[in-house]
This record gives sequence, structure tokens and C-alpha cells, in this order.
Amino acid sequence: MRTVAVLPLALCLAAVSGLALASPAASAAPEAKAPPRFDGRSAAAFAESCARLEEGMGDAARLAFHMRLAQARAKLAEQRGRPLTDAEFAAALDGRTLDDLDALAEAAPAAITIDIEPGNDT
Repeated sequence: MRTVAVLPLALCLAAVSGLALASPAASAAPEAKAPPRFDGRSAAAFAESCARLEEGMGDAARLAFHMRLAQARAKLAEQRGRPLTDAEFAAALDGRTLDDLDALAEAAPAAITIDIEPGNDT
């Protein structure tokens, strides 16, 4: 008789927990936050979006971010055969994420030019 009394209680708990799982609040998946993107409508909007992306970055991360921007700009200039204006660069990155910027910067050439004076100073 004891097992009979426990069984209805277990079924009742299972039904209640099933109702809780079926409720809209419980079944709604948490919204995934979209990654921040560059705004390339204008050079000013681009600068503002860069400032938003830099928020919370330390000095080293900010420097790395600016280096990636420079590498991406160099790659785009190489592809077009000429330097880009600020508006063209903003439009080229419009809607892209930081991951997209990283991919573009990785494809950029890492060329460094160092001018050394000859050892003869006379």
C-alpha cells in the first residue's frame, strides 16, 4: 500500500515539472548577444563604432586593435592599388565584426621597413 501512495505523488511531481518546462518563459531560449560590428555609414560613424569597440580594452588590447586596423587598411589598399580615404575604409569594414577584422589583418602583409644609416659618419 505504501508503494501505491508514493506512485501518485511521483506522477503528480512529474506532471508539475512537465508544466514548468512547457511554460513560455522556460521554453524561450536565452537570446544570444550579437557581436559588435563596425558602422561604416560615414567616417564619423566609423570612429564612433571603433570607440565603442575599444571600451573596456586595456592599453595592450587597444594597441593590438589599432595595429589590426592598420594591417586591414594596408591589405585593402594593396588590393585596390591605392591608399583608401577614411570614408572608403569605413565602408569596407561596414557590418564586419572583430573576428572579420582579425581575418583581414591576418591576410595583410607584415612588412616593416627600417632605414639604417651607413656606418661611415665622416
